[in-house]
Amino acid sequence: MKNRKIGAVSLAILLLLSTFLVFLAQNVDASSASYQAKTEITVKGQASVYVEPDIAILTFGVMSENVSADAAYSQTAAKINKTIDAVKKLGIDPKDIKTLRVNVYPKYSYNKDDGTSKIVGFYASTDLTVTVRNLSIVGKVIDTAFRNGVNTFSSLTFDISNSSPYYNQALSKALENAKQKAATIAKGLGISLGKPKSVTENSYVNNPPIVYYKAEAMASSTSTQIQPGTIEIKAEVTLVY
Repeated sequence: MKNRKIGAVSLAILLLLSTFLVFLAQNVDASSASYQAKTEITVKGQASVYVEPDIAILTFGVMSENVSADAAYSQTAAKINKTIDAVKKLGIDPKDIKTLRVNVYPKYSYNKDDGTSKIVGFYASTDLTVTVRNLSIVGKVIDTAFRNGVNTFSSLTFDISNSSPYYNQALSKALENAKQKAATIAKGLGISLGKPKSVTENSYVNNPPIVYYKAEAMASSTSTQIQPGTIEIKAEVTLVY
């Protein structure tokens, strides 16, 4: 009889212990699920693609000085027209030659004694932008421009005529970069990742490098050597899990 009572008590204890363990496991699972549900992972992915440019954009012009505005403008116009004709002969499409700006303004002489000033002449300037699609002749275009009267040089920019395919490559790599970061974080936290709640393509301006030259240095060079290098195309995305 005594043994039966001990057996019954032991069985009851085992049942209670089993129930407690099941309850504990359920609460641990619920707590883990609750923790995972509350955990938000936000990552940024970045990537770059390096591409050789296929166009060059030149900005140069002519500045003249004369006693009258008309004479100064005529001088500038004659040299600009001569330059345009010369670069066309190198194979530059007329559609790739654009007048950027035209300015005519007075030249003043200041009298230190009485503090007055008067107009003693005029300046006239015209600037052009020329898009060169054959990079092998960029140096020749610059040399030709200076030999035909150009005396100001603003910039030389290398660019890509169609950057969309390269940007899409960078975007795809940026997405993979973000996913790898998220997977690493989730593994470290011991939680499953699942699908992202949101994906944001961050705006990124890919500005091509601008090369500046002094007009004097360009004009004195017997042959201008141009090295286009490469252009970096960047992309960035943000993923939220």
